[in-house]
Amino acid sequence: MSETAHAGAAVPGPRPLPPTPADVLTAPTGDDAVDEALGRLRDVQELDLRGQLATFEAVHEALQDRLADSEG
Repeated sequence: MSETAHAGAAVPGPRPLPPTPADVLTAPTGDDAVDEALGRLRDVQELDLRGQLATFEAVHEALQDRLADSEG
């Protein structure tokens, strides 16, 4: 018998899509600065490429600043 799918064998379905930024950002972190920075990503998919890049850079900078503040 060949190694192709057998009658009655389960055929895997399509892989689930990765989470979108809105899916990932639903729960608050408890840190207002982090929550505010991550909140900027909620509508990033609606922006053009330049807008997305500017948003990602701003969020990255805000998170870096917050991390530096927490390290003292």
